[in-house]
Amino acid sequence: MRTSVHRGARALLVLVLAVFGLTCVVGSATAATVAIELCAVPGTAGLPGGGIVPIWGFGTPTTPGDCTTASATLPGPQLTATAGDLVTITVRNALPAGHVVSFEIPGVTFDPGPTDAAPGASVSRTFTAQPGTYLYQSGGDAGRQEGMGLSGALLVRTTTANQAYASATTAYDVEAVLVLTAVDPAFNAAPETFDLHSYRATYWLINGKSYPDVPAIAGAAGQRVLLRYLNAGYDNTSMMLLGMHQQVVARSARLLTNPFAASTETIPAGATEDTIVTVPAGAPPSTHGFPLFNRQLHLTSGPQTGTSPIGSGMLVFIQP
Repeated sequence: MRTSVHRGARALLVLVLAVFGLTCVVGSATAATVAIELCAVPGTAGLPGGGIVPIWGFGTPTTPGDCTTASATLPGPQLTATAGDLVTITVRNALPAGHVVSFEIPGVTFDPGPTDAAPGASVSRTFTAQPGTYLYQSGGDAGRQEGMGLSGALLVRTTTANQAYASATTAYDVEAVLVLTAVDPAFNAAPETFDLHSYRATYWLINGKSYPDVPAIAGAAGQRVLLRYLNAGYDNTSMMLLGMHQQVVARSARLLTNPFAASTETIPAGATEDTIVTVPAGAPPSTHGFPLFNRQLHLTSGPQTGTSPIGSGMLVFIQP
């Protein structure tokens, strides 16, 4: 009897180990090694009303290792990964002499290694991706590089389709990424010498554009819309939604244990937030849809004195 029991126990142990091994194989098969290359380069960006402003931005080189084939964008390229991926981001510094790029992603723990890239050099940062919305950036020149446009969105998705985090309460039908930036043309014209105490943004942008150039967010009645906010500006920014509430589910890529509903949510400078809205069946408060806008009324562009500013700024509509 004892021999039979021992044999049964050994058989069960073998089965458990086999299943565990299979689970490990399946789990490791879902993860991937992701290599991303970015160049920090000078460039220009168009402003509402037809103006052009100098920027320093991230761009993806079309020829690996050659930053002359990269174009700066405002914001930087949208990066994506899946939870569990081993991600390596290589940043090449093609900024003017004297400007060191210090690459960082708040909320991400990098493997040990260098953090900075001198002009003409590069730095690689490696990490294991965890679900969430992250703002990647360069913290060089005491924040001046961020002000010039060196930032962008990193989205780490779960292995469950259309679910932002591990909780099923973060399931969604439609996703919208909203990188919030501000521009003071006087600062951009002379970033090395400008007195930041005099910084005064006069252009407020969503994904590098102002209303009416910001594409509307399509969301049919009953659909759940995930709004991924990333505040790349210097100021805290409050975004208000008319006609429905936002369910705030995560802050700084961390799932909230007590999500809450809000009509207006303030995103701190440099932070990210995830909210979910369910589009109601009733008529929206505007013929354009449900307005989502900057509550500080940053709905203009251009000088705020003298000639009348342009009506634009941080405004987008969710359209049923």
